[in-house]
Amino acid sequence: MTLRTHLTFEYNQDDPPFDPIAVAKSLRPLLLAHAEQAEQEGRIPQPVFDALRTSGLLRMMVPKRVGGFGCNMITHLRTIAELAKGCAGTAWSFGLLSGCTGTAAGLPPEISKTLFKTGEELLCSVTSAVGKARPVPGGYRVSGRWGYGSGCMHADWAMNTVAVLDQNGDEVDRAFAIIPLKNSPEVHIEHTWKVLGVKGSGSNTVVAEDVFLPENLIMRHSQMPTQAQLLTFPDLEARERGPLEPVFPLGVLAPTLGAAEALLERVQEKMTQRSVVAWHYDRQSDSQILVYQLGEAAMEIDSAWLHIEKATIFMDEVAPTRVITGYEKALIQANCGYAMQQLRKAGERLMDIAGPGGFADSNPLQRFWRDLSFASRHNYLNSRLSLELYGRARLGQPSNFELLEDIGDNASSA
Repeated sequence: MTLRTHLTFEYNQDDPPFDPIAVAKSLRPLLLAHAEQAEQEGRIPQPVFDALRTSGLLRMMVPKRVGGFGCNMITHLRTIAELAKGCAGTAWSFGLLSGCTGTAAGLPPEISKTLFKTGEELLCSVTSAVGKARPVPGGYRVSGRWGYGSGCMHADWAMNTVAVLDQNGDEVDRAFAIIPLKNSPEVHIEHTWKVLGVKGSGSNTVVAEDVFLPENLIMRHSQMPTQAQLLTFPDLEARERGPLEPVFPLGVLAPTLGAAEALLERVQEKMTQRSVVAWHYDRQSDSQILVYQLGEAAMEIDSAWLHIEKATIFMDEVAPTRVITGYEKALIQANCGYAMQQLRKAGERLMDIAGPGGFADSNPLQRFWRDLSFASRHNYLNSRLSLELYGRARLGQPSNFELLEDIGDNASSA
C-alpha cells in the first residue's frame, strides 16, 4: 500500500472488502501479548505498530477520493474499542493517529502534498495547549509546548493549536500549525507521560523552539470553511462535512468502551469457575447478588454504547445534509459525558466482583481497570460538567465549555 505524491493509494481491486472491525479483532491477541511492553516503553510496541500499518487500519479514515477507505465515525469508534480490548493505551494512540492522518489526507493539495511524500506519514494533534506563531517573511516562526501529544512517538507531523500574532506581538487569530516531528532540530519530544493508565499512548510533550513553518502549514481558524460552506463542496465525504468539536470527546471515549468490555468478558468468564472466599458459594455464579451486579454492569456498558451511537448519528448521517447546531453539539457532549459515567460505574462494579485478586500485577484486569479509571478523568469527558452544559443549552444559558461556546438553536432537537 503506497501513497503517491498526488495522494492516491494503490490497492488490488481483487482484494476482499475492508472490514476494519474484523481486522482489529484479529489483532487483539497481539495487542494483549504486548500490552505490558507498551506500558513499560510508553509507546506502541514495534510488532504491534507494524501490524497496524500493514493491516491498513492506520489509513481507515483517509478519504476514498484519494484512495483510502473513508470509514465513518461509528466504524472508527468500534475499531478503536476492539483494539482496546487488547491494549487501551495502544488503541488510544491509534485512534488519534488514524483520525488525524485521515483529516490531513483530505486537506487541499497545497497542504497535503507537503505532508505526504511516501504514503507512510502519520499525524497527531494537540488542541488543549496553545503555542505562538510569529509572522516572518515567507511564513511563521512557531514556538510552544504541547502536552498530552498522544501518538507523537509514531507521528511525522503534529497539528497543534497556536495563537497567531501580529507584528506587535498581539494575538489576532488562532490556527493549526502543522509541525514536523522528525529531522527538525528546533522540535523535540519530552518524555513527560508518566501516569497510572493508558501508558502505551505515549502522550508526551511536543516542544517547538522558533521553528520556521511556511504559510501553507499554518491553517488560520478565521480562514477555515464553516459547516455551511463545507456542505457546498461537492467532493467532500460525509465525515469531512461534520463539525470538529464532537470529534474530540468521541475519540477519547472509544478506548474506554473497549476496556470496559474487556473487563466484562473476563469477569463473566471466571464467575462460573471462581468461588467466593469466606462465603457459602462454590462459584460466584451461585450468588444472585453477584449475578445481579454482572447484569447491571453489562447494561451500563450497553447504555454507554447506545448514547455513543446516538451521538455519532449526528456526525455520520445528519452532518452531510445540514449544519449541526450548537444545541446538538451540546447534546453530543452530554451523551459522551453520560456514557463515560456509565462506563466508570461498570468498571467499579466488575472489579468488586473480581475481588482483590483482580488487582494483582499479573492479572490483566487491573490494567484494564487502571486504563478505564484514568481515561474517564479526561476533561473532555467530565460527566457532571457535560450534563451541566446540556442543561444550560436547554435553558438558553451561556456555555460553560471553552471548546463549545455556541450552544444555541434547539429547534431541530426539541
